Amino acid sequence: MEQNHRLAKAISEVSWSMFRRMLEYKAAWYEREIIIAPQNYASSQICSECGQKNPDVKNLAIRQWQCPKCRAKHDRDINAVKNLVKLAI
Repeated sequence: MEQNHRLAKAISEVSWSMFRRMLEYKAAWYEREIIIAPQNYASSQICSECGQKNPDVKNLAIRQWQCPKCRAKHDRDINAVKNLVKLAI
């Protein structure tokens, strides 16, 4: 059904909405808090070491990159996780 370009976005949004509802239910059950990152948060573009934003990393083909400011080397996904953890704390 997601191959239908007219319905794909709606189907995807329903799935994420249901997942989020289940996650919120379980969090309430175990008395936990869910922190939602802003939709426009550039977690993979921000250097987790110095905080410099690198707009060149918007290209999804770039899997590893080096911060132009502090020269730290990053894997795109691991860097994003580190930034999301910082946001949650």
